[in-house]
Amino acid sequence: MIGEPNTEGKKISFTYTRKDEVDRKIVLNVDAEPIEMRFRLCENNGEYENLSQGVINEINQQAVDCNSWFKLVPLENGKYSISYELNLLLGFQVESVNNHLIYVPLRKKLAQYRAIYNHNSVMSPLKRYENEVIVESTTVEMKL
Repeated sequence: MIGEPNTEGKKISFTYTRKDEVDRKIVLNVDAEPIEMRFRLCENNGEYENLSQGVINEINQQAVDCNSWFKLVPLENGKYSISYELNLLLGFQVESVNNHLIYVPLRKKLAQYRAIYNHNSVMSPLKRYENEVIVESTTVEMKL
C-alpha cells in the first residue's frame, strides 16, 4: 500500500497475475487530484527456499532498480488520465559464471501512458498470451 488511506477511500489498485495466480497487488491511496507519486517496489519479503544465509545476504545486498511512478490528472469530462511505470522485483534467476553462482534479478515493468479511465472502473490493459491462453495480465481498478 502506497500513501496514507483517506476518509473517502479513494484508491487505485494494480493486480499483476501470472499463470492464473495473483503475483503482486499494489494499492495507491489517492488523497489529491491531480497527483504524482514516486516510490520503490523492491520489497524484501524474506521468502527464500533452500538457500544458505550467505546466499540470502548476497541477494539482499544487490541494488535493483525498482523506481516506479504514477500520475493522475482529472479531465473536464469527469474521466481521468493516468500514466504509470511500475517496476516489480519478481525474484532472482540463478546463473553460473566462471563456476560461480550469481543471482540475476527478474523484474517486470507494467506501464501505460495517458490512458483514459472512468472514476469507478476495472480494466485489464496489459495481457500476454501463449497458445491463446493468458499467461500474464494486469488489472487496474479505479475507485475515485
